[in-house]
Amino acid sequence: MIGMRRTLRRPAWAVFILALSGWMTACHTYTPVADPMPGSIVRVHIPVRTALDNPNAPTRTQSIEGQLIEAGDTLVLATQSRREFGAFREIIQFDTLRLAPEQRAGVELREFSTGKSVALGVGLTGIVVFAAMAAFGLGGGQQGDGLPPDNPTPAIVSSSMISTIVGFVLGR
Repeated sequence: MIGMRRTLRRPAWAVFILALSGWMTACHTYTPVADPMPGSIVRVHIPVRTALDNPNAPTRTQSIEGQLIEAGDTLVLATQSRREFGAFREIIQFDTLRLAPEQRAGVELREFSTGKSVALGVGLTGIVVFAAMAAFGLGGGQQGDGLPPDNPTPAIVSSSMISTIVGFVLGR
């Protein structure tokens, strides 16, 4: 019974680490919706046009993500943005946006993606395990790798080098 517990401990830890890494690195998918529910996190695409844009080109959009407060004809979003001023100064700004139907090009609902999160967690865990194995010397290598032999390797000296040196010394 004790041997079975020890046998199951390592796979249990492996599953725990994989689940934890998948939970820590959560991935999301965005699904287009017509009527999102209040309280959900949505991404709204807002059309952007300038006087310099080509009128025949498709309209560019800018995405804004936030929590939906009110849904209906006008969407009300609670957003937050971060701005950094220098190395140690950061400001978080909270804002509420009201978007009429003509002010938005599309609305997408953010949902948790289990498959993507697990795949990312497995990949990150594999990278960490590989790096740990390489750091502790548990990975590859061949037998015989190590210090060079104690015997010095002979140097090859050609006779033309010796005759050139003797010629300079004797002045020939």
